[in-house]
Amino acid sequence: MNSIKKSVQIFLVLFCITLSACGPKKIPADSADSVADEQRILQSARYFADMLPFGERILLDYKEQQSQYALFKKRFVQAWNQNRPYKGNLPYFRSYVQVSAEKRGFSENLHRWSDKHYQALADNAQYKIFPSMAKNALIVKDTALRLAPTDKPYFINPKRPGQAYPFDMFQNSTLRTGAAAKVFHVSRDNAWYYVEAANASGWVQKEHIAFTSAKTESVWKNSADYVAVTKDGSLVTNDKMKEAVNLGSVFPLVSETRYGYVVAVPFRNLYGEAWLEHCFVSKDNAAKMPLPLKADSVAELAEPLMGNLYGWGGMYNNRDCSSTLQDLFAPFGIWLPRNSAQQAKAGMRLMLTDLSDRGKEEYIREHAIPFQTFIYLPGHIGLYVGQYEGKAVMLHNMWGVRINEFGRFVVGKTVITTLYPGEELEGFSSSLMSRVQSITIVGK
Repeated sequence: MNSIKKSVQIFLVLFCITLSACGPKKIPADSADSVADEQRILQSARYFADMLPFGERILLDYKEQQSQYALFKKRFVQAWNQNRPYKGNLPYFRSYVQVSAEKRGFSENLHRWSDKHYQALADNAQYKIFPSMAKNALIVKDTALRLAPTDKPYFINPKRPGQAYPFDMFQNSTLRTGAAAKVFHVSRDNAWYYVEAANASGWVQKEHIAFTSAKTESVWKNSADYVAVTKDGSLVTNDKMKEAVNLGSVFPLVSETRYGYVVAVPFRNLYGEAWLEHCFVSKDNAAKMPLPLKADSVAELAEPLMGNLYGWGGMYNNRDCSSTLQDLFAPFGIWLPRNSAQQAKAGMRLMLTDLSDRGKEEYIREHAIPFQTFIYLPGHIGLYVGQYEGKAVMLHNMWGVRINEFGRFVVGKTVITTLYPGEELEGFSSSLMSRVQSITIVGK
């Protein structure tokens, strides 16, 4: 009897070893070029829209969309209604030039910010006389919003993921050409202006902004219609001017032709004042707002974004997860906040925190509306586009996948994945699904 029992035990051990050998083999992270989802799932927003039985169905009825568009137009010029900086902004920005030496971050070549250079930065911000003005202005070129008046970086710890390149902590956000802003301060060297816009604030380069007159502001405030740019790198031109603008830029409509739109575009003169040019933009690259919200239409605008490189806070005029959604939904007249946590509240929010990963998966597949639903987890957000082999998939601009406790496998671009990208990698430590907190149906 003992010999039979022993034989059974040996068989079970060998069987388990065989099963283990036949199971999915993990891939060393340093030998992988991409996560497996990128190869298995077609990286095409149009493909997922075409798979839907209702791709051409309007997702927001006329009343809902007009309500959203009215909010968009209000926010579009909201900054000009400010008389003073928002409460809390001064201490927040001042704190970035008052960090003690031992807590100070790193600049170029992995050198910690020195006393000499940091003091010069603080002096240049001259916060002792802040605010020094209150003037309305327009952004005349896509521009970075910085937390200090400098292009130099601030990395918390070059040896830790999420605290090294490209996570420059001085980078706050970006503003598109045509955005309204309020200028409250100027740097000592007269090269930077501190501005506050509808949903972000920071220091911008002087050459990227122009002060407005009442006449200019009237065009922005009182236009009967607006035109949104629908493709990055689109040209707005006339006989004298040519400017490249990106998805998310919005301009007042002057007139419409068979092939395009004539729009008012701001430029900066030698005295720092705004003047407007009437420029043409093709209908292939722009649309009169608001575009009807349909899966097909969202997919059409999202398609050229696939593979676009990740940009923390809009670094190098690239996009992060939230700016991707913000720019993508602007042509539909839907104003989105700038960060992911606020975007998760921009619609009908459904909480998933009490569900298991499997429960979240089932809930998303049952309740999320493709191309109208955001999937949110702390620090990240993406657009639900449908299913692949029974799993929910989303379009998102992501930095990387958690490997082991502190490491990251860098994705660094706009991709379509499941909520488990990178699970095939050695050291894979946690899925996106494990951190998902909610879904949000936009416009509801």
